[in-house]
Formats: sequence, structure tokens, C-alpha cells
Amino acid sequence: MHDPPGIPHPLSSRCCRGASIRGFLAGLALLALALPVTAEDYPAGSSIDWKSWDSELFEESEARERPIFFYFHGQWCTWCRDFQDESLEDPSVADIINEHYIPVLVDLDERADLFRRYGGRGLPFVVVVNPDNEILTRFTGHMNRRDLEGILQAQRDIFSVTGREITPDDAAITGLDTFMEMLDEVYDARTDRLSGSATFGTLSKRPQPWTYRFLLASDGWEDRMPGLLDQVAEDLYDEVEGGFFFFHDPDQRDPVLALETSKRLDQNAAFLWLFSEAYEHIGDEHYAEIARGIRDYLRNHLWDSRQLRFGNSQYADRDYYQLDAETRTQTDPPQVDRNTYADTSGQAIAALANMARVMEDRETLAWAGDALEALDRYLQTRHGYLHGITAAGRPAMEGYLPAQIWPEIARQELARAAEALDGERPDLPDPVTALDRLEPFFDADLGAHAERIGTDLEPWSETRTQAALAWWLYRLPDAAIDESHIERETIRKRLRIEPGADPDDVALGFDALRRGF
Repeated sequence: MHDPPGIPHPLSSRCCRGASIRGFLAGLALLALALPVTAEDYPAGSSIDWKSWDSELFEESEARERPIFFYFHGQWCTWCRDFQDESLEDPSVADIINEHYIPVLVDLDERADLFRRYGGRGLPFVVVVNPDNEILTRFTGHMNRRDLEGILQAQRDIFSVTGREITPDDAAITGLDTFMEMLDEVYDARTDRLSGSATFGTLSKRPQPWTYRFLLASDGWEDRMPGLLDQVAEDLYDEVEGGFFFFHDPDQRDPVLALETSKRLDQNAAFLWLFSEAYEHIGDEHYAEIARGIRDYLRNHLWDSRQLRFGNSQYADRDYYQLDAETRTQTDPPQVDRNTYADTSGQAIAALANMARVMEDRETLAWAGDALEALDRYLQTRHGYLHGITAAGRPAMEGYLPAQIWPEIARQELARAAEALDGERPDLPDPVTALDRLEPFFDADLGAHAERIGTDLEPWSETRTQAALAWWLYRLPDAAIDESHIERETIRKRLRIEPGADPDDVALGFDALRRGF
């Protein structure tokens, strides 16, 4: 663990020294003592001999002549629980996994780098690799026991990650014009969704809040946006407690099964940003009400007012969300994952600051400032931000690129909001210092900033992270970028959507391009 440096308040030029490492460790100990006791989560009671991720697994795989069975899950995920109960823990399936594979359980949020490295798009997600880390089998979703058993016995190749077929004719989208053409093709006026088919392929059914935000300021979409916004709110917004649910499948006939009732911090941050700016662009007070409902949800459920940090998600619970509003108030809500992550918390803080600017809400701005100051205390080190800190106070993973980007976007948004409300831009730390922390991530052979450093994995980059990086950089003074190691063109080249990806992966990057990055 690193000794955290002195951190200035995001809206102040004053700088005070951070705690010593002894004080920091003592703070973590007190934090752990303050935590509530939580229910046991998977793999409690599992009949599978799960291991944790370790690079030495590949040596074990070669020595034992067994492939590695990676299972990525989230404690908040309904479909993961169903997959575990109905398929993975079936005695015959568990026996096959224990006898013929090296089973490795990976929490998506804690190891988001591995999830994306192996091509994860949704949960549950299974990847089987050989000792050379070559993918043998990969699939997403709840597979029934019989099909899973057949795949494990035959080790058949399955590479359908998103539920749609990719053909050799599919080409990546690399520019604004082709991006807009694709969005126009997948727009379905009958359902008010981006769910149709295009030459690029059929979009997944996951919501696309960053893409919707991009389209708010796009020519030709003015008449379409109210229908799109109203439909996504009808699909996913919780009118009782606020916040957006994770997923809705309009093709599922059973309305209970159609809704994935988990609520995630990052997605609610994106929707908060979207509906704040929808109010700003369109002026419909209903969008302001939804934005305030998301803000209140974050404060009432995901925010810990004692520790001044955000939990990362609230668990799905179909039964709870079927209750009427009055009964809900008398029932314990679903559990919250109290792990805190730099990237998702940065997204929430930035979204709150943006809302404060739009709504002229100084109280929300002050809250966002306090949240960033605390995030700096918890997670910033001399070498950059840690990925996260667990509910029990254990630091989680160094050298993760998204963790370096989103707190800095939040810092910029706080300054922007303060300037809009008070007429004067507050002093900020020199951005060159933050940019210099990214230099170790740049890989010359890759020609890009790598998603991870300090790992045995081969360097790789992720479009979503490159897009966020571009979005941060376009806000910075040109002189700061010119003084740093960063060359804009290397980042522009990474702003592309490969077949099988979602527009949300690149929407922020294309927004930066549109604004002159």
C-alpha cells in the first residue's frame, strides 16, 4: 500500500498534507469496524472447488493438463444467481468442472480488467482457456444444465458473446459519419428504441445512456429524442425509490423476468447525466424530476454518509420490486455492495456536478466536492489511483487505467459547475501532473495507453477507456497536453467500434471528436 500524498480540495487552491501510512492504515481499520454484517454471498456453500485469479494458474493448467474455467459473476446479478442455482451447482455439472477443469471464480467489479480482457459484455460470463491462454469456449448468459454439461464434456467452441452473429463482412466504425449512419439504421421508430438491425449488426438490448446523451446534440434527432427518453424511463426507472434498473428485455413475455432489478452506480451516473442534459436541451420538467430522483436514489441507497463514499451496486430482488409502494417502505431493501471503485465513483461525482450546474443546485455541488475529496483520501497514491477499496477496507488493484481517468473528469466537472454558479473558475491542480501519471501506461508496441500495467497479462486497450480519455483531454488546455507525453492522434485511432460492441463504448470519444479533440 502506498502512502497517500496531500490532496487539495477539488474546489480550493489550499493544500493540506495527507495522513501518514500509519494513520491511513488506522483509518482503514476503523472503516472495517464500522461496516455492517452482510449476508453470505456466492460461493458460500458451493460444491465447486473455486480458486482465485493468479497468473500461476496457467502453469498449473499445463502441469495437470486441464483447461481453466473462468466464471465471471456479480453478487448483484439475478441471472448469475439463477445460473449458479440451476446449472453450475447441479451435481453432474459440478463434478465435471471439479474433475476436468481448474475452476476460477472472478468478481466482475473487483477485476473489471480481466472481464474486459476476455471480451466480457454481460453476466453471467464463462471463458475456458488452455495453458497458453487461448480461448476454447466463451459464452454469456444463463445456460441450462443440459447444454452446459454438453459443452463442458465436448469443449465445443462457442464465441457468441453478445447474442448476435458477426460476419466477415462486418467492419469497424471509425468515424463520426459512419457512427451516425449506424445509429440512424438501428433507430426503431415503432418502439422508440435503438434496437434495430444495421449493416454493422443488431445492437444488444442493454441501455445506451451515453449514446442517448450524444444524440441530444445531434442534428436530425430533435424529434426522436423525447420518445427515446420516455421509453427508456418507462422500461427502467423506479418510480418508487428512484434510480434506474440495470436491464429490460422487451422481447421477454413475462414482465417479471424481463426486468433485471439490480441498480449499478455507473449506469445511474450515466442516466443522471443524460436526464440532466435532456432537461437542459429540451426543457421538459419531467426530465428534471427523473434527474432529481436518480440523485436522491444515490444519496439514500448507494452513498455512505459516515464514510463519505459510494457503494457500487444494489442487488437484484424480483420479489421486493413486485411489492406495492407502501409495502416496500415496510420491507428491508435489497443489499448494497459497499465496495468503492475509483472509476464508477468518479462517474457518479462528475454526473452530480453536471446536474448541479444544470439545476443551479449548490447543495448537490457541495456533496459532489466532498465525495471527490474523500475518494482522493481513500484511493489516491503518489503513483495514481487504486482501482478500489473493498467494503472491509482492503485496497483493490493498482495500475488500472479507468481509475486514473474518471476522478480527473470529476475534478473538471466540479470546476465547470463552480464557475457556472459563482462566475469564477476555481484553482485546480496542474493537469500535467495527472497526465504524467498516465505515461507508464503508454505501450509503444501497442501504440496506445494499456488498460493495465503491473500485470502478467499482455498489454491491451479498451475502446471505452480510450473514449473516456479523449473526453477528459478535450476539456484540458492545449498547452497541458502539448507539455505531456500524449499525442492526440494515437488516441483518435483507438476511437472505433468493433463488430459486436455497443455504441456506448465509444460515444464519449466521438463526442470529444465532435467538439474538436
